[in-house]
Amino acid sequence: MIFDDYLSYNNKVIIAVIFAGLWIYNRTAECYAMIPRKSLFAAIFVMIWVYLYSYEPLFCPIGLFILLFYKKYNNIIHFKL
Repeated sequence: MIFDDYLSYNNKVIIAVIFAGLWIYNRTAECYAMIPRKSLFAAIFVMIWVYLYSYEPLFCPIGLFILLFYKKYNNIIHFKL
């Protein structure tokens, strides 16, 4: 699908795993505000994200970048647990 001519499926999975690990390692409390509870938009976004990831592993880092842009666009700086 994406970069099929350049990367094997296994390489795409490794890239996705590395980006997911970096995301988890570097997350802050604000990361939890990016996907708010009881949000229909957030639930549908994650459902579509998981569906696309099952076909193309590179959707993991793509989705993480979308979350970063969403945070920056909505100026999420304060979050209380």
